[in-house]
Amino acid sequence: QVVSSGASPPNLSQQQPELLRRPRPSVMENWQKVLLGAAGVAGATAVLYYLLRDDAEAKLATPDAVPDGRDKSKMTSVDKVTKEQVQQILQEIIESQEKMKAHMKVLTQELLARPVPFEQTYQRIHEVQPEDPLERYGISMTDFDALLNKHQHDPQVREGIAKIMGVPTTAGSANKGATVPAKKVIEVHSFMHEELDRIVKYFNTLSDKAKYDMKMVTLAAQAVVGAKVEEKYGLTSEDIERAVMAHHSALAVDQEFANVNIKMQQTMAQMMSAGA
Repeated sequence: QVVSSGASPPNLSQQQPELLRRPRPSVMENWQKVLLGAAGVAGATAVLYYLLRDDAEAKLATPDAVPDGRDKSKMTSVDKVTKEQVQQILQEIIESQEKMKAHMKVLTQELLARPVPFEQTYQRIHEVQPEDPLERYGISMTDFDALLNKHQHDPQVREGIAKIMGVPTTAGSANKGATVPAKKVIEVHSFMHEELDRIVKYFNTLSDKAKYDMKMVTLAAQAVVGAKVEEKYGLTSEDIERAVMAHHSALAVDQEFANVNIKMQQTMAQMMSAGA
C-alpha cells in the first residue's frame, strides 16, 4: 500500500497538498502514499486498517459478495450519495477520530502506569470504540474512495481529507510541541516498527484470533506502541506528528525513512492476514 510513505503533505496555509492540487486515479492511493509519513503510529494504524480492508474488498471473488458480513440490503448505492452527504460523512469520521484520539491518550497513560496483556488492551478499545460512520451509512471503503475521487475538487471535501490525514491547518502548527531532529524521527519510526512487529508475532500465536475485530486490533497495537515510544523517548504521538510535519521535506527524500514505513505497512498487512 504505502509505496512512497515519506512524501508528507505541505502546510495548507502555504499551498494545497499534492493530494488535493490535481486529479489522480484514486484519492485513497494518495492517502496510502502520505499516511505513514504524515503521522506517527497514532493515526496510521487505524487508517491502514481501512486501506488494507479496501484491498480485501477489491479482491472478493464475486461481484455480489459483501465484505465484513454486512447486509447487502443495507448497503448504500454510491450513485445516490450527494456531495453534501460526502461532506457530512467526512465530518462524522473526523469527529469519531477525535473521540478515539482522546480515548487513546487515556489508554496510553494507563499502559505507561501499568502494562497489561494485549488482550486486555484490546478489550479496553472495544469498550470505547465509537461507531464507524461508514458502517452506519452502509458504504464500503472502496465506494467511499470513489466518492472522494468524484468530489475531490470540492473545498469542504478537500478540507475533510486533509484533517483526516493530519495535515496542519494553521500556519506554524507543525512547529508546536517538542523539537525533534529528523534523524530522531527516523529512529523513533524504526522503534515503532520493531514494537509493532512484536505485537503481530504475538497476535499470530493466539488460537482465537479469528474472533477479533481487526480495526480494534490495530488500535490496540497503536496504544501499546504509543506507550512504548513515550516510555523510551518521552515523545507523544502528537510530538512525532509535528516533528514529521516540520521535517517533511527532508524525510520525503530519505530512503531509510521510506524503507521503515514500507516495513511498517507490510507488518500491518501481516496482522490483517492473520485475522482473516
